[in-house]
Amino acid sequence: MLSALRRELREETGLVTTADPPHVWHQVLAADHAPSGLDGMVNDYFLIRATHFKPHGEFTDDQLAVDEHLAGFRWWGLSEIANYRGPDLFSPRDLATPLTDLLTSGIPSHPITLGL
Repeated sequence: MLSALRRELREETGLVTTADPPHVWHQVLAADHAPSGLDGMVNDYFLIRATHFKPHGEFTDDQLAVDEHLAGFRWWGLSEIANYRGPDLFSPRDLATPLTDLLTSGIPSHPITLGL
């Protein structure tokens, strides 16, 4: 799983890491909450600390839009996440709560199970 994570980070954002980041959250979405056409989805979240950089991976913006359904990258501060009222969705939907817990309490001893 960690080698796939490192590969995806490199391909999609250009971030290269050799460290094994801690697995902090685990989320299972049933079909009624998964993207259209999927029977369900499992998301695993890892904490990766990085200095600010301009994300640019191995794919063009057009490839990311088609293959990965990404419209672009941007950096978000915790207060921006907590106060965001726009149309874009975070995963988990209430990202501010578990992120605040993670930043204030530290890395959990085992992944915390998240809801939507």
